[in-house]
Amino acid sequence: MSYAISFLPLEERAPETVDYAIWSTVAVAVRDVLGVVSEDLLNCEVTQLSTGLMVTCHLGRWSVTLPGPPTDQITTSLREVAEIVERATGLTAYDPRLGTTLSEPGDYARSIEAFDAVAAQPGA
Repeated sequence: MSYAISFLPLEERAPETVDYAIWSTVAVAVRDVLGVVSEDLLNCEVTQLSTGLMVTCHLGRWSVTLPGPPTDQITTSLREVAEIVERATGLTAYDPRLGTTLSEPGDYARSIEAFDAVAAQPGA
C-alpha cells in the first residue's frame, strides 16, 4: 500500500500536457531537497533512492508518492517536495483519503494518521 498526495487546481482544470519548463524547475528543486535521486526525464519522474519518494507529472497531473507509510524522517521532505510542486505549478496538495487540501503542517500529520489507520486494517 503506497501513500500518495495529488495536486488539484483550485480555479480551473489542469492541463493535459507537461510543461517541461515547470517540470525542470521542480526537478532541480526536488533534487536539492532529496539528495541522491533517480531521474526519468522522458516520463517526468524523480525518485529518492533511499526512500522511494517519487514526484511525477503525467499528462499535466502531479503527484508525490511513497511506496509505504511515511516515517517521521521523511515527513519533512514530503512536505517540502509538495510545497515545491505547489509553488511551481499553482496547484494545491490534496489528500484523497481525507477529501481535503493540505496547506498546514498539521494537515500532513492528519493525512499520515489517516493513511496509518487504513494501513493497519486487516487485508490492507
